[in-house]
Formats: sequence, structure tokens, C-alpha cells
Amino acid sequence: MLLLLFGSFSLVYSSVAYYSLSRPPSQEFMAWGIFSPSGSLSNYFSGAAANVAVGQTLNWHFAVTNQMGSIQYVQVVYRLANNTSADSNTTVPGSTVPQLGNRSIFIPNAQTGFVNFTWSIISKSPPSQGGMVFITMTINGQQVSPSVGAIGGQGFRFFFELWTFDIASSSFQYGYQGQGSRVGLPLQVWFNSA
Repeated sequence: MLLLLFGSFSLVYSSVAYYSLSRPPSQEFMAWGIFSPSGSLSNYFSGAAANVAVGQTLNWHFAVTNQMGSIQYVQVVYRLANNTSADSNTTVPGSTVPQLGNRSIFIPNAQTGFVNFTWSIISKSPPSQGGMVFITMTINGQQVSPSVGAIGGQGFRFFFELWTFDIASSSFQYGYQGQGSRVGLPLQVWFNSA
């Protein structure tokens, strides 16, 4: 009887120890954010409003975390949109909005990679008859003249998309390969041309 009781307690305690000390299976994922010069996920603009003056330089960076179980080759795609542009979402990139550029980086597993994003508005057009304002910018040292304007220069927004390299297709694909489907990670920041 004592042996049976000892065996039962041993089985219960060893099961509890096994389950409490076992690590649960981890889910593969990627995460990212846009950080301001102060290192926060907010306060992207000096002052209270999201107004950017011609000649003002903004230094942001992306932190991309790789928990996919292997090294990842990622690309940050950036686009300029306005308040009427269709949003990108978790399954569809904002491909109706013109791409302004991209930056690529290799990120080892369980590491965070950083991508700089330095930009400024170097000029803006006078308002058209409908009030539309177009801007010319530099992004990471490259001059771009987006075909997207905003009424009165208000309601511009950056779309930022994370793309990963797919070995099977030998190309970058929107998002990353999650369990069963691709997962997109779009970000956006609104601003006004002051």
C-alpha cells in the first residue's frame, strides 16, 4: 500500500515538475516600430502638432525584431499617401500608393535590426486651383518628387511596410510567413506640410 501511495505521489509530482519546467512551443513572429529621435514610439515632430516645415530634417529609425527561428532578409518599403489613399492592411500592401524607396537589412534570429529613416521637405508647390499641394523631399539622401498631393498640404501620411525575402520565389514578399498565411505589418505616420 505504501509503495502504491509513493508511486502515485511520484507520478503527480514528476508530471507537475515536467510541465512547470517545460518551455511552451514558441510562435514565430516579427515585430517592428518607428522610433523618434528621442527613442520613443511617439513625439515624431518637434512641437505639439504634426507640422513639418520646409527645410526641417527629421531623423527616425525602425527597430525590427526577428523571432522567426532563422536569419531574415527584410525590406522596409516607404510610400507617401494622403487622407483619401487606400490603406495597406495585414494582407494587402498599399500598392496603389507610389513607392518612394526602400531599405534592406539582414537580421539574425532573436535579434533586433535598426533601419534609419532621415527625411525632409525641400520644397512645396503653391496650391493648385483645387487647393492641392505637392512636395519634394529628400529621404535618406535621395531626392523624391511624389505624385501624391494633399489639399492645403494637410493630411499627408507615410505608409511603411515590412517585406521579407522568400527563397522559393527569390523575391521580397509583403509581410512574413506566419502559421498558414503571410502576415503584413503596415505602419503609418500622418503629417502636414507647414
